[in-house]
Amino acid sequence: MAFVTVSPGTYRRGFDGSSQRDRLFARTHRYSNHADFKFDSPSHLVTLSKSFQIQTTEVTVAQFRAFTDATDYQTDAEMGAGAFGLFPDQKRYNDRFQRSPSVTWREPGFVQTDDHPVVAVSWNDATAFCEWLSKKEGVTYRLPNEAEWEYACRAGKTSWYSWGTNPDDAYRHANVADGALETAYPNTTRYQRAVKLEPDDGDGVVFTAPVASFRPNPWGLYDMHGNVWEWCHDRWVPDLYRRYLDDVPHQKRAEFNVDDPVETKKTDQHEYGDWRCMRGGAWTCAPASVRCSIRTYSEAGDASIYTGFRVVRQ
Repeated sequence: MAFVTVSPGTYRRGFDGSSQRDRLFARTHRYSNHADFKFDSPSHLVTLSKSFQIQTTEVTVAQFRAFTDATDYQTDAEMGAGAFGLFPDQKRYNDRFQRSPSVTWREPGFVQTDDHPVVAVSWNDATAFCEWLSKKEGVTYRLPNEAEWEYACRAGKTSWYSWGTNPDDAYRHANVADGALETAYPNTTRYQRAVKLEPDDGDGVVFTAPVASFRPNPWGLYDMHGNVWEWCHDRWVPDLYRRYLDDVPHQKRAEFNVDDPVETKKTDQHEYGDWRCMRGGAWTCAPASVRCSIRTYSEAGDASIYTGFRVVRQ
């Protein structure tokens, strides 16, 4: 496993909607579904006071297998009702992804080699992997928190993507929903984006791609955009960024700064589940949905064929 050391620093987290950048985003992504920034705005400054080492790639099938072979670990999907897999015969797009006991990290429904990112693993599974690796090597491994993840993804950039602002450049930097996926499963990519739908358009990958298949970001990190959603340590709070700024006068919001944020407290929402954050988008997502600031969530015990993780070493 390779790592990059990330130095302390300050950056602007979230989607910056100032100066009508949200309208510019809509014009630049005019062939994509309308983007909703309610989870990743308003933007605000974040300071990380400590350095950390983050894995250059997502955890691979081989790396996860080393863990299960050493411990006889059974994932949540294997012990329960399986993971969410792709069932393309369903007419409605949202119905195409369903839970099935036949879907696990060993059998996701498509070919994976040792170098592909492990999928169909839950937040619990990813955390168990970190605990095993920490004990094995005598060093603390953990999931990145949201603030660390976005800082590493941006790699010093303030643009929507670590490569800039052109969504079509995604196909050189990320495994996203494209013409290859649309050709294999019609109306899957078209649901999100109306261009780059011919068989040879896009990145040419239907499902997951082997890690580091695309260009790294400026800090040498691969697949921070697309390939698989990545679990983060934090508990999910949908309006977290707005809560930060509720009591801050409007004229001072641009300079408001949060130091080392990590969200671990349970909210009313967590009465119904241990909801955890995910970052980065996946092979199922069009470019607009793999922007640096994109964030979503899932229950800690859930697993899907579009979700994996990478680790931080302290």
